[in-house]
Amino acid sequence: MDLKIDDILGKLQLPEKSVPLCLRADLQARFDTLERDLRAAQRAPEQDSLAGSGATAREIANQIEAIRTEMQAHTVAFLLRALPNKEWSDLLKQHPPRKGNQGDLVSDYNTETFPVAALAACCKSPKMTEDQAGQLVDAITNGQWSRLTMAIGELNNGGGDIPFSVAASALAGGTPTS
Repeated sequence: MDLKIDDILGKLQLPEKSVPLCLRADLQARFDTLERDLRAAQRAPEQDSLAGSGATAREIANQIEAIRTEMQAHTVAFLLRALPNKEWSDLLKQHPPRKGNQGDLVSDYNTETFPVAALAACCKSPKMTEDQAGQLVDAITNGQWSRLTMAIGELNNGGGDIPFSVAASALAGGTPTS
């Protein structure tokens, strides 16, 4: 069977990636404290033998799970989609490196404006304008911003290889090539 380019073009889908960000990252401090308390409770001998072994540790573990549930409830998944090659190239051209800015010269684009524009262009859900993307960037942590920009870079500059899951393969009986 001869493969035709029109068949390929008709089936082509751009890569997508979901990047979850917790909007209540302030809860991490409480989580960390409870984790330390849990480790201490697991090391300490139980004082109340009627309560059974590990009652304090179980209570702390329940608090940890409650914090995790709250953090998950405040997590938003940003759905990012790669841009077609020409759109990506055109977007890069709209944000040329600033003269004398070493970071821009190394990256070959304006490192202040291009990433924000790329977020607005690549984010399919929630939809946002460049201004809104800039407001988001100003409100999140550098680590959260790095997760978004790395995903955008991987989507637009990656090879599109077929992913492999060891866990899924073990359960489903697949192989790295299946």
